[in-house]
Amino acid sequence: MQTDLNTFSLALALVLVTLGMTLVLIMAAWHSGSEKGLRHWALGNLALTMGLVLSISQGLLHYSVSQILAAGLMVLGLGVIWLGVRAFKGLSQPQAGPILAALLVMLVLGYFHYIQDSAAARLAATGICLGGLCLMSARELLVPAAAPLRRAYWFTGGIMLLSGIGLLLRAAAGFQGSLQEAGITGEVLQHATLLGVMVAQIGMAGGFILMTHYRTIMALQQLSEHDALTGTLNRRSMHDKAQGLLDATRQQGLPAALIMVDADHFKRINDEFGHQTGDAVLCHLVTRIRLHMRSNDLLGRFGGEEFVLLLPGVDASDAQEVAERIRLAVNSHTESISDQPVMLSISLGVAGTGLHGYDYTALVSAADGALYRAKALGRNRVEMCSAADSPMRDKMALRLLSQFRHNLDV
Repeated sequence: MQTDLNTFSLALALVLVTLGMTLVLIMAAWHSGSEKGLRHWALGNLALTMGLVLSISQGLLHYSVSQILAAGLMVLGLGVIWLGVRAFKGLSQPQAGPILAALLVMLVLGYFHYIQDSAAARLAATGICLGGLCLMSARELLVPAAAPLRRAYWFTGGIMLLSGIGLLLRAAAGFQGSLQEAGITGEVLQHATLLGVMVAQIGMAGGFILMTHYRTIMALQQLSEHDALTGTLNRRSMHDKAQGLLDATRQQGLPAALIMVDADHFKRINDEFGHQTGDAVLCHLVTRIRLHMRSNDLLGRFGGEEFVLLLPGVDASDAQEVAERIRLAVNSHTESISDQPVMLSISLGVAGTGLHGYDYTALVSAADGALYRAKALGRNRVEMCSAADSPMRDKMALRLLSQFRHNLDV
């Protein structure tokens, strides 16, 4: 009697733990907005809870019916959890897969209940199906990923892997009868299974919440570091990342160059076509610039229609050629932007570490002076800063000349 009570207590504790984890996932899914995966995990855990309730409450239904429905619900639950993992990763979700798997295991159990009664075969069929679904989820999670999401992936995937291996070993040992030979009774096996499932259930639910939490952190970090419109680095983030890259480039003994890019007559574009078209023009400009970037180059929005491009390992003369290619790519584009016949050109200023060192602020100041020279000399051109320090009055004269020519054009 005491053993029965212990078994029932463990089973009841497992149901309560599963139900609690399900409620936590439902609440998280309720407030997750568009986050994918949480709703699948909540529904999957709900199906698991219902299956466990049927499994331990044999008096509610006939024993065989209860076992068949319990196995079907648990397979369905793990299948939906697998769909949630794929949804979280942005992969396709074959909705019919878990339903077909649940129906198949119910048919197999029905056969081994009513046609050829075999407890070992039922145990093997259920364990293989549940273990296989756990391994499928583990396969989706035990993959390379960006930190810190990688830790949550591997934590959850490791639990799914251990759960799958344990279920498969339980099925194989039970089918071969080696458990009885080892002196392991059905009660001991049931206790061990209940405890293992309880620990796995807590770990899986915690892992899913960690995955969602880390993805939210990464999304917030992305928003804090990037310009919302163009997707480029914002001014503060560009400064920090560029200076770090310049320091690393200096330690490697390599040159670097910085290009300032400015859209010509951007105010006129906004006034003539509207600010929505102006936004589309900036996004188009960024797209054209990215076509001439390498994977380790940095692009940031300096302000308004000005962008900064840092090229590590490139000297000023080579950077001037890159800037010219970007200018021609933008200037030769004849298609409409946002369904408007916008004629876009850009002016560019280039500065290199050979004259201005590896200080980001100094490079920006030098490239900015070259940019204003390009503006003053007629726009739609590339100018390179050739002097280490331009007098302040020369910079002011260039700015006034550039503004004067702009007023004449307008």
